[in-house]
Amino acid sequence: MKMWGSIVLFILFTAVFFSLPSMTSAANPVCEPTTGTTIQLLDNNNTLIETTTLAPDSTTSSVRSTMNSAILSVSKFSKDGATGKRGTVLLSEGNFTASAFILMRSGVTLEGTMKNGKPVTTICTESKSDPVTIKIMESYAGIKNVILDGKRKTEDMVTGEPRKYHVSRHRGIQVTAIDQTKSTDDLVSTYPTNDKEGDAKRLKHITIEDVQITGYEGNGIYLEHVDGVTIKGSDTVHKKSMNITDIGYAGIGGSSANNVTVKHTTVSDLWPGETVGSSQQSYGIAFSHRKINTTDTDAQAKFPPSANIVVDQNVVANNPTWEGIDTHSGHNVSFTNNVILNTRFPIVVGGMEYDAGKVSAYPPRDIMISGNRINSQRVDIQDDYAVYDIEKTDTITERGIAVTGAQFMDLTKREMGFLETVVIKDNYVSNVKAVVETRGGISIHVTKNATLEDNTIENSFNNGIVFLSSNKFTKIQRNNIHHIEKSEDSFIQAGIGIRGSHNNGNVNNDYTTVPLTMNNTLIEKDNLFTEVGNDIYIQSGSVYNLLNIRYDNPLDVILLTSHHKQDLEALADIYIKMDNGGIVLDSK
Repeated sequence: MKMWGSIVLFILFTAVFFSLPSMTSAANPVCEPTTGTTIQLLDNNNTLIETTTLAPDSTTSSVRSTMNSAILSVSKFSKDGATGKRGTVLLSEGNFTASAFILMRSGVTLEGTMKNGKPVTTICTESKSDPVTIKIMESYAGIKNVILDGKRKTEDMVTGEPRKYHVSRHRGIQVTAIDQTKSTDDLVSTYPTNDKEGDAKRLKHITIEDVQITGYEGNGIYLEHVDGVTIKGSDTVHKKSMNITDIGYAGIGGSSANNVTVKHTTVSDLWPGETVGSSQQSYGIAFSHRKINTTDTDAQAKFPPSANIVVDQNVVANNPTWEGIDTHSGHNVSFTNNVILNTRFPIVVGGMEYDAGKVSAYPPRDIMISGNRINSQRVDIQDDYAVYDIEKTDTITERGIAVTGAQFMDLTKREMGFLETVVIKDNYVSNVKAVVETRGGISIHVTKNATLEDNTIENSFNNGIVFLSSNKFTKIQRNNIHHIEKSEDSFIQAGIGIRGSHNNGNVNNDYTTVPLTMNNTLIEKDNLFTEVGNDIYIQSGSVYNLLNIRYDNPLDVILLTSHHKQDLEALADIYIKMDNGGIVLDSK
């Protein structure tokens, strides 16, 4: 009897074992076969030089070989001296299924066919091959009018249950000459430094236009050590011609990227992201630099921050777990006229975290955040959900615009890492359901020379504008803050909430004071508040907030506890009276 039981168990084990490979392969949808397509070679004057027709039964390896050979041939055509362009590889309507990545060459544009204003050329690479579909490893290259289908896994490989994955190197387009098979630690000795020699090795003059990218576990587009990349769509109204969707980590991600413009692009449906601690981190559009795993300042300097970034007139939607538009440590970065919907943290600017988040360093600087709309769903203006055909979800937006410096300027830990010079203006922020009292529509933390002006913040929790600690020389003027509610009964809501300490003119950030001058933090009287609970509220426990408040609303009060008296005596244009052991500030 025991023998028969053993035989039955062996048969069951064998059946399960041999069924696993089929379940694994079933988890990846298969690319459509290549059918009767043509490849045309054009020179830099768009003169047709050669046409190749692929047989309907072409193998995936022969398709790849033919496409790469065509690109190589065009790269040998004569070059236009002004543009660096040598010619175009034009793909017909249809599916091009390759066994592995397509390799771009200098001076070549890979272009698909358009029909009724839409691309009808699809490129797909087999899942068993290299996980990148198109690699750009040389300067002066372009991609235009193609659909890249990554065929994301939609089932768990063992259980068969629906699931999405994060695989960092599964990418639609990869633009870098840096070896992606090496770890950051391995690259420390070989990565080009940010000097003339290193900059000369950056890939330059890359254009990605009207490309549809869907179904990748990592990035839609990945950039590293580049200088001069344009990603844009020709549909300036609905942003549908340049579209990146169904991505596991980041729609567009850049590391040590210089002079990059992203314009008229839609990035949507980002999930699940990378698991970091208890969070799932995913990004719509993000620019940063590689982070080393040590505290070696010289080693980290090998990987410079991204600089001179323009993210303008894009749509980012449906990122329920993390950030819409982001930069870690970026220099001279502008986020302008973008629309962010259904996203947990729409716009975030900050430094880089080390030691499991215990230390932050390398603050960003020279940041412009202007004209963006977050969760715009109104009756009296155009509804962004309807305009861009985005279904409103139950995603909770916990912050609107959050900018912060860092604990330290770098890993030497000798100097505080202020975010120097940030302008936040003309933004519309709505429906921010902050779950803690230190969050709100717009927040600033460890900044120097921040200007917040002409923003509209409404229908949100806790704070319209919130100061965390250590903001120096801040200007707040002409903001319209409306309808701020409590997220919890114990919280006190405010149009402007001062929730941290050392918001003054003392750049040393120690516990001494400096005389209040007009160059210090200024809250102008032209800010408008309606239905906010308290116009301006200073959190109990915060100290050394030397604020210059030019404020003229006699009906509103600021409630504080008595230990703030040393701060309040420095405030301008107000008087102090005692009220039941606390202090109430009324304007004169």
